[in-house]
Parts: sequence; C-alpha cells; structure tokens
Amino acid sequence: MSSKGPVGGALAIEVQLRAEAAASIKALGHRIERQLAELQQLGQQVRSMAPSPARDKKLVEYNEKRRDAEYRKWTLIVQREAMGLFNHEDVEEIYRVPPKLT
Repeated sequence: MSSKGPVGGALAIEVQLRAEAAASIKALGHRIERQLAELQQLGQQVRSMAPSPARDKKLVEYNEKRRDAEYRKWTLIVQREAMGLFNHEDVEEIYRVPPKLT
C-alpha cells in the first residue's frame, strides 16, 4: 500500500479553498456596490449644495468615502490576482469610482 494520501482529498481541499475565496470576492463586490451607490447619492448632495460649512463637511465625507471605495476596489483586485485572475478590465468597468470633488 502507498504511503501517500489520497489524491481526491487534496483536490477536495483545493476546491473548498477556491470556493471560499470566490465567496469572499463576491461579498467584497457587494460591499463595493453598496458603497458606490451611497457615494453616488452623497456626490449628488454635495453638487447640489451652495458653498457653506455644511457643504464643506459633506465634501470631506464624500472624498473620504471615495478613498475608501478605491481601497476596497484595490483589495478586490489583489484577491483576484491571488486566485490567478490578472485581467481586471471587468472590475474597472463594473466598479467605477466617481471622481474626487472639490
């Protein structure tokens, strides 16, 4: 009898690890989608406000959330690369982070 473990066991673990990584990427994508929707609304609020301290506060909030969205998108790309996915055109297309406002 061979001293090596069953090949199927290693394959099953690999499949499970990839499934968990895919689930993590999917969850991150959903979080980014929600964040981008909130960012879109906040950006509309900022653009509709007249210059004021209240607008300045909303503007800071918008740009902080925008920076966070960029970071989350970057983490999504890193996770995809860890799984061997190196073409990120679809990520750029689906998760478009709006521009910084001034």
